[in-house]
Amino acid sequence: MCSVIPELFEAAMRAELKEQRRSEIESAALDVMRSRGYEGASMLTIAKAANASNETLYRWYGDKQRLFLEIVKSNVLDIETALEKALTSSVRTEDTLDQIGRLLLGLLLGEREIALNRAAASDATGKLGAAISRGNRDRILPRIVQLMAALRQTGVISAPSDEQAAEWYLTLLIGDLQIRRVIGTLPQPTRGQIKEHVAGVMPAFLQLCAADQVGV
Repeated sequence: MCSVIPELFEAAMRAELKEQRRSEIESAALDVMRSRGYEGASMLTIAKAANASNETLYRWYGDKQRLFLEIVKSNVLDIETALEKALTSSVRTEDTLDQIGRLLLGLLLGEREIALNRAAASDATGKLGAAISRGNRDRILPRIVQLMAALRQTGVISAPSDEQAAEWYLTLLIGDLQIRRVIGTLPQPTRGQIKEHVAGVMPAFLQLCAADQVGV
């Protein structure tokens, strides 16, 4: 038994160090992409920037597209976790939508996500854009729809369908903010600004749902 504990500790340390190294590589990949664009961010260039071997990058990620897809996945982890928590909670209120809205805007308007979207806009192959779509909308939207279903069942909101409620929510929440960030006409908002924006969106969303409920 005593010999097992050090082995488990060493395994945990190795896993932690590997995760830290992956984070360093992914940060280096973003830096290279910002300076060279997606096409110019080769695995070799990224490896050199991260002080890693080319073999390590290919062993861990397979290719460049998968590397950037992993960055996309890590970006949405917090919002996915929050959505899963909201879906398993027995209590769902308007505050749930407020919390999710703040996390979602923080993700979509953050520097990492904007850097990825700017690179996708210049990627003629469309591969990076497709990866971002799979990592964001295809992973987050179904959970937003599930959350709307739960909120409709408990009477917090009303809408023709769960999908419609999700579309209303995301349209009001995001609007043109992300595209303005991508083209550089909007600076990264502070937490206070995001909180204020979400607070302004919520009454409009709830009113839209209530209007549907009374047949307006």
